[in-house]
Amino acid sequence: MSLEAYQAANKQALKAYRAAINKGEYPYLSALDDFLPYEKTAGEKYIGLIEIPLDLVAGTKTAGRQNSFANNFMPLLSEETEFAFKWSDLYEAQLDEGIRDPIVAYEYMHRFFIMEGNKRVSVLKSLKAVKISAKVTRIIPKKTDDLENRIYYEFMDFYEDASIYDIWFSKEGSYEKLSARYGYQKGQKWSDESRTALRSEYLTFRKIYKAKGGDKINITSGDAFLAYIELFPAWQIQTGTEEEIRGNLTKMWEEFVTLSQNDAMKIVLEPHQKEKSVSGRSILNRLLVSEVPKQLKIAFIYEKSVENSAWNYAHEMGRRHLEQVFGNRVKTSIYEHAEFTNNSEDIIEAAIEDGNQIIFTVAAQLANASVKAALKHTDVKILNCSTNSKYQAIRTYYCRMYESKFLLGVIAGALSESNHIGYMADYPIYSTIANVNAFSLGAQMVNPRSRVHLRWASVKDEFQREFPDCVQIISDKDSINPEHPTRKYGLYRRLAGDGAENIAASICHWGKFYELIIRSILEKAWKEESGKNKNRALNYWWGISSGVLEIVCSQKLPDGTRMLIDTLTENIRRKEFSPFQFTWTKQDGSVTNEAGHRLESEDIFKMNYLADNVEGGIPELGELKDEVKEFVRLQGGF
Repeated sequence: MSLEAYQAANKQALKAYRAAINKGEYPYLSALDDFLPYEKTAGEKYIGLIEIPLDLVAGTKTAGRQNSFANNFMPLLSEETEFAFKWSDLYEAQLDEGIRDPIVAYEYMHRFFIMEGNKRVSVLKSLKAVKISAKVTRIIPKKTDDLENRIYYEFMDFYEDASIYDIWFSKEGSYEKLSARYGYQKGQKWSDESRTALRSEYLTFRKIYKAKGGDKINITSGDAFLAYIELFPAWQIQTGTEEEIRGNLTKMWEEFVTLSQNDAMKIVLEPHQKEKSVSGRSILNRLLVSEVPKQLKIAFIYEKSVENSAWNYAHEMGRRHLEQVFGNRVKTSIYEHAEFTNNSEDIIEAAIEDGNQIIFTVAAQLANASVKAALKHTDVKILNCSTNSKYQAIRTYYCRMYESKFLLGVIAGALSESNHIGYMADYPIYSTIANVNAFSLGAQMVNPRSRVHLRWASVKDEFQREFPDCVQIISDKDSINPEHPTRKYGLYRRLAGDGAENIAASICHWGKFYELIIRSILEKAWKEESGKNKNRALNYWWGISSGVLEIVCSQKLPDGTRMLIDTLTENIRRKEFSPFQFTWTKQDGSVTNEAGHRLESEDIFKMNYLADNVEGGIPELGELKDEVKEFVRLQGGF
């Protein structure tokens, strides 16, 4: 039996050898010492006796018997050699009582290279074993700016906490996101129970994912696993059937393909525009009359009620605007209290069952529930009001707030007598950092001595600080809280006795935003965009030039300041000026945009640094209130 096993393994070796030769690749096992110069390492660390995944064993530590094996670790030598007899004896021992002696291995960049025990690895690989016991020493690479190196350093931190080798990612930040999914923060030791659960769930997922063809997609199994458990709880992998998991994978398959794209996210900066016909009658009007005879049913889903949320009330006004513009050609309805951790999926499902063809989920916290519904109901168009979607199943939409924040900063800088200005931010997520920087640069443009004191409403009480007395002008939330009405919104001036005088405020015209989206759907632009952006997540990020964003100013604003704001607004509207088109300095002293060119929209969208005239920083995850941590993770802040 062992001889037959050796013959079968030898055939696999010869096949791998010939395939490598035909591709111009090295046909034998690689030796770590051959390609890793000592000067590229930063030391060694003994990990201990552990079970290592056999699929991560990549070669030998030193040159020697490496030519006895093909690059798949199968034996190349003839079955009459002493090598073949020893291999066969190990095979018999494994079948009889198992191979008990651990091998000796070195780990480098998440791959293992064998110092002692090549034949043991070969035998177990031929038997399709998953793990092998090994005494492991890690060779630590020197830190570089290379992406794989940065990910490896994140892995080493993760291993210190979880002691798990199996999972590898291709994107930064993934280990921290994975830990958060299992209830752990960086630096927090995992329990044995959690460690066992992750290993079991990941290996079960990987087996099904690979069997379905996951190796054909240019992402790691870890990338796919993390994307999966963001939508479907990890514990369901153990409680559900393989058929259910395969069904979920089938629904998600295009999302995995999207994840593999280098330009997976498309930021759409302007709404689609159709040309007018020669007669002056728009194509849209003809479509409304002839091609869309049936009433279009549109649902708005709110996380809370309309009455107790300024955010929801603003969008409710947008819904009513749709009814006024389109009349009986549309029928809108609202669904309230779609709580993030409670019944959001059921409420979206109810809206679909009611026959709604277009659904707006008006809270970033509803993004994942929106994706799950879209994967299940591919004929329904679902849009989520947020700034960062990596899923092509839904589309997101938001106002390009940094434009209006820049204008508010200009006003604040012009009116500040102390040079000290306050800025109350909400969440440290994508696009919010750009808002802070745009405001700060606006203030700095008209007042080079301005200092912006940054505070965060989403941090825990022990991390919150009051604005210093020298701060008299403050930028706060953009709308009034109906439950606690106050003048402390928008840009305002502090008055004696906790009073406030409003100066200016940003206004998002959600009604106009929704009108433009519905018009694009009626004009068939939605379908055109899908065809041009296959396997890309579309994010509508519209601003002043689209007519969906403006600022309103107090009549008390000085005439000169008002004229400056009007001029800058018009230049932004015409795309002749951008708040980030000039050279400025970060807090760390480095200069950004040195050539004076405009920053790309994605660079603005994903800013994670602050301008040098900002007093304050971006909070760590542990500083945030517990109820907002998951939301911040979803929106890409961490």
